[in-house]
Amino acid sequence: MKEFILAALPFIIIGLSVAVIVVNTNKNKENYLTQGMCIGMCLGSAVGSIFNEHLGLFLSLGMLLGEAIGSSIKKKNK
Repeated sequence: MKEFILAALPFIIIGLSVAVIVVNTNKNKENYLTQGMCIGMCLGSAVGSIFNEHLGLFLSLGMLLGEAIGSSIKKKNK
């Protein structure tokens, strides 16, 4: 059961992140997409360095999650 959950988890995260990105990109033209992607990549590589076998997986999932979170935050106009 644990192997199935670990095998299916990246696909579930990818599906949810892509849905959030598509919905928020159309609404918010000014957002923190690139900043979230950079922070997510840094956090993904930090978590991935703990698990040496899955560095690429955590790096890409961190970047995707950071992009989804960054696209949902709207920039305030000055």
